[in-house]
Amino acid sequence: MVKAAGKSLLKQDSLERVLFNVMECLDIGIVLLDLSENRVVYRNSCAVALLKDEVDLRECKAICRLLLPMEAGRPRIDGLDGQQVSRFGNRLVGYSVSVMADRTCCIQLRDITEKTRLMSIAEAVNTMDNIGYIFSGIRHEIGNPINSIKMTMSVLRRNLKNFSLDAVQEYIDRTMGEIGRLEYLLKSLKNFSMFENLEIKAIDLRAFIETFTQLAQPGLEKEGIRLQADLPAGSVMALADARALQQVMLNLLTNATDSLAGRDDPRVEIDLKLRPDFAWIRVLDNGCGISKKDQQHLFKPFYTTKSSGTGLGLVITRKLLVQMNCRIEIDSDEDVGTTAGISLPRPKAHGNA
Repeated sequence: MVKAAGKSLLKQDSLERVLFNVMECLDIGIVLLDLSENRVVYRNSCAVALLKDEVDLRECKAICRLLLPMEAGRPRIDGLDGQQVSRFGNRLVGYSVSVMADRTCCIQLRDITEKTRLMSIAEAVNTMDNIGYIFSGIRHEIGNPINSIKMTMSVLRRNLKNFSLDAVQEYIDRTMGEIGRLEYLLKSLKNFSMFENLEIKAIDLRAFIETFTQLAQPGLEKEGIRLQADLPAGSVMALADARALQQVMLNLLTNATDSLAGRDDPRVEIDLKLRPDFAWIRVLDNGCGISKKDQQHLFKPFYTTKSSGTGLGLVITRKLLVQMNCRIEIDSDEDVGTTAGISLPRPKAHGNA
């Protein structure tokens, strides 16, 4: 019996050494805290390297003050969802907190400085691509009111002495109306600013989609693509950042139109559906579709089936949606078409509307 017990203990001891060695080799920082006794149970080498200039990793209270929210002088570990991010010097550190037992938690840390830098570059590239796409429509929309203003003011100038006061007023009102169209277009361009900090608030999705389709339609018509919108009557409120949502919709619309090359009767439809707790926007096309094999890699960075694609559009799209507490689903059949759907949470006051 003694020998058997000895072998068991030896096996347990060997397993612990193996686990210790594994934890020391990880490129993820691990810190185990026993908050009931204010004690650091374990910290691996990566955690020490990440935080050695910020905190004494032997001090539980100091670690809590640095990484955990405090209430009445005590760390709070309940309700911590998702990854937190802190800047330490010139480095960004992402970390998450997992509750292992009562007042015991595991903090996992990773240096995300380089990842964040690369994602910022990717977002800038993607934004510039979309600006070029939408400007093809905006050039057309700006040209029309400018030509109308020039013609109206030329007629008014030639006939200023002959026109009655009412006629002059009519021409001025017509000019002001065209200037209003220009102001509306310029205001929409503000949506193309970068969005490091999202401003999530209630927006009217019906009005948003109407504006979006008006801007996109001229460019699509030049390519022979029909763009339709199927929208419910009345306002549909949802929680989102309008700038980020516009970027998401542009990415989805670009993917849809790219799939329509060489298709008969190419068309894209955007529809809006209501659910009890969220709104559902879908972008549907009758393009070439996506194979089952390629669908498995849709959200992998730099994976693309396009000859000139970057493989970043859907990666950025999903990142923006996650930041807005939204999700995306893509359903596609080869040679039939693709449906991209995004869900957006509704304000509680509208949840059961």
